[in-house]
This record gives sequence, structure tokens and C-alpha cells, in this order.
Amino acid sequence: MAMAVEVPDDIRDQCTRLGPGVAYALKALCAQLADDPLVGNPGWDPSMYVVHVDGETFDDCPALDVHYAYGPPALGAGAVEVRRVDVLTSAPVRTTEPEPAGRNRGPLADAVQARETTEAWQRIETWLRHNAPATHAALRPGAPESELVALEEELGVRVPVSLRALWRQCAGSLDVRGAGLFPDYGWALMDLDAVARSYQGHMNSRRRQEQQFGEEEGMPLWRPSWIPFCSWSVTDLSYGRFVDGETGETGGWDETGERTVVDESLTVFLEETADRLEYPKLFPGYQPGLIDGMLVWGPPPTPDEQAVWEPWNG
Repeated sequence: MAMAVEVPDDIRDQCTRLGPGVAYALKALCAQLADDPLVGNPGWDPSMYVVHVDGETFDDCPALDVHYAYGPPALGAGAVEVRRVDVLTSAPVRTTEPEPAGRNRGPLADAVQARETTEAWQRIETWLRHNAPATHAALRPGAPESELVALEEELGVRVPVSLRALWRQCAGSLDVRGAGLFPDYGWALMDLDAVARSYQGHMNSRRRQEQQFGEEEGMPLWRPSWIPFCSWSVTDLSYGRFVDGETGETGGWDETGERTVVDESLTVFLEETADRLEYPKLFPGYQPGLIDGMLVWGPPPTPDEQAVWEPWNG
């Protein structure tokens, strides 16, 4: 059973001011502590531990020492609390709170967002090319600007900057074995036709709900700003992920109609996928592995796949 990991608000604020790389490193470490609270080295005081985070492990993150308490006498059993984060090398300090990723902040901010998304995707694509050639071969080429403009006209909404950057690099996956690439279950990138079909299907469902029930509080209506980008498989669109063009957040949907926010941005989603591929030992849960040159997150559920699955340890 995973441990509860508590992070005081002042430490979260400190990491946010230091930049998204530090905030993301803390998030990844907390996930690891929830799975293995003894990953750190014992400190001088009972129940105190420290974990060193190498400055080269995460993008835009300096070297850190993270101090935490686990178990009696500092805490009760089954709990972890981060007590202090020490910055060991220089890091940029934010003087203001970052604006939501989806808000229009001008050409410069859009260019930065596009570059960050592109770099995150290129890390994934490079890993696939070197280690999972079958999955890499399933990737479609990037879409020209004319196709992105046509998609916007078909949807009737503007595609977020982050998604445009991703689709310029890769406009979905082919419908072949091994096309799934995102954790935990091998979500596949949707091609632009599937994006349009999924979006229109969700919007039609929204209109039917409004006609039948009105806009009741708590009704899980699909929002016009939600743009799908990956699904359960290339052809199965009953589960998937979307980017909110207004906030920049990514969310998910399932066949029951439930929708949840998953990550603060598409860039974070892609960066976490790249980190899981490059540094699998840092993350609990599903791990990357290979079957006949295909990326398969596992261990797989069936005995036949388990027999041929090779975990990737970096």
C-alpha cells in the first residue's frame, strides 16, 4: 500500500518560485517516496532522511537535498512528510506566479511554450528510435500548417499552442501493433481525423445532455475548449486524454463520461513520459519494457506477454 506523502504549503511555494523543473522534481520524488519511503539516507535525528536530487536528472532543476520524516518518533506509521528542500546550486527564482499555460500571453510566451513541448516530444521520439523501433515506425510525420488550420475550421475552436507544436512533430500514430506509447497502459496518439471525430462526438453528446437535462450543476459536460490528442488505442476512442485550450491542463475521459484533470500542461505530460523512459528507476508503478521492438508498459497482464517482455532499466 502506498504511503501518504505530505508537503507543507510553504515548501510547495518555495519549489514553485524556483521554477517548474524544481516543482516537477519534487512531484516525481514524492511518487517514489510513496512507493519506497526508505529511499533516502538516514539523517542525524531519528526518523529523518535525506534524498539527493542530481541537477542533471530533471530539466531546469538545480541539485537539491530533500529532507523528510518517516515513522516514529517524528510521525506516525504510514506517513511521510517533506521537511526541507535545500538548493545546492543556483536556480532562477520567479518573482511572480506563473500564468496558466493556456492563456494567451503574447508571441514570446507562445514561442517558449512551443519550444518546451517540442523538446519534450523529441526526447520521447529519440528514445523510441533508439530502443523501440517498432513503436517509432508507427509514428506519423508532422502535419503541415494547412492541415492544422483546416482542423481548427472543422472544430470551430483554436488549437492550443502546445498541441500545434506536438502535431507539427508528429500527427498521430498508424493503426499497427505496438502503436501505444504513453503510460500507464500504452495510450496512442490520435491522428487528426480521429481528433475531429472524437471532438464532434463529445460535442454532440454535450448538446444531447443539455437538451435533456439542461446545465445541471455537476453534470459532466464536455467543454468546447477540450481538444483530444490520445486515446486507448488508435481506433478505440472510448478512453483518452485532452488538452484544455483555456487553462493548458490535460484531462482524461472514459466510457462512463467521467472527466478528470491529469496534469498541469501537455508539456508536463510529455516530460513525465520522457523521464519515465529515461529514468525508469525513479518512478513507481508501470515500467517501460520491450516486446519485439515495441514499447510495452508493464509488467503485461497476460502470461504470454509476460514471458517475452523485457523490462527497460535505463
